[in-house]
Amino acid sequence: MNVFSSLKAAWHVDRIKELRAGRDIVPTHVQLIISDLCNQDCHFCAYRMSGGFSTEKFADEKGNRNPVRFIPTAKALEILDDCAALGVGAIEFTGGGEPTVHADHIEIIGHAQRLGLQTGLVTNAVRLKDDPVFHNLDWLRISLDAGTAETYEKIRVSKQWPKVIENIRLAATFKKPYVGVGFVVTRENYNELYLACYLMRELGVPYVRVSAMFSTSGAGYYDGLLEAILDQRQRIKELETATFKIVDFFGNRVEDLQLGKPDYSFCGEQQFVLYIGGDQKVYTCCTNAYTTHGQIGDLRSQRFKDWLSTHRRFDFDARGCHHCQFNDKNAAINYMLDPEPKHVNFV
Repeated sequence: MNVFSSLKAAWHVDRIKELRAGRDIVPTHVQLIISDLCNQDCHFCAYRMSGGFSTEKFADEKGNRNPVRFIPTAKALEILDDCAALGVGAIEFTGGGEPTVHADHIEIIGHAQRLGLQTGLVTNAVRLKDDPVFHNLDWLRISLDAGTAETYEKIRVSKQWPKVIENIRLAATFKKPYVGVGFVVTRENYNELYLACYLMRELGVPYVRVSAMFSTSGAGYYDGLLEAILDQRQRIKELETATFKIVDFFGNRVEDLQLGKPDYSFCGEQQFVLYIGGDQKVYTCCTNAYTTHGQIGDLRSQRFKDWLSTHRRFDFDARGCHHCQFNDKNAAINYMLDPEPKHVNFV
């Protein structure tokens, strides 16, 4: 499915040209975390769980791992104004926390849409409703991670399964956004992957995105389970139809964990995509969010456009990252920046 291609940077020839010249570019995509507060408590959350990669600076000063922290509405609107003026193409509202917990999430997402920015939303769908703002998204992905109410309640610490299933049914009727469901495979839910995918197909969802859990346990977290998970992954492919697809990133993500630190220095991904946390700090990516290593800016006392015009991101060395889930994208970008690629005519 080309909407998930790792070669999207190739469509931005002007930005590739700037990178070839050694200049930072305006990102095409900003991940804007308007809320660090969440109305669920997923045990595999990289921001909250013990051993999560993004826990270093996520908790508040009292050690609360679910901080009541939001980007103020006026600041969020300002950031969006700057994004539109700079030529950013798309905004992804994600977490951090749950975007729809922000009291003004409808106003903020709607403002991005009125500015002509493409919008995507990652949500647990507890507060999803029949609103024009949700209908006007370009894509919508709902985090489910279970095939039964019992497992959902266990791993998300939430009794909202019936409501979420009905909201998924509603979302599947939306005409504009490309609607999907996310399933992060864990030791508690892997045996429900087929069941979840079957249920989503019956609800009319166009696709299910399968991924892996990221923690300091790395790929070792899945020791003893990979064969059983592979069986589930093979079975769900049999569910595919002309209108229902499986987007299976699990194998690639486990491989990223196994590889560990990147063996390349230049991170092209953070040139195209930037992450602005609910703490109003700028991070290189979602993997490095809320960490000292990943923090590259602070918007609390300056505008996004002013920070972007003065900060040099070429100085960031990807070899300092514990792992990278964007190896395939960085490989493609670095290939496009190669000054002397070999055999390019042998397409």
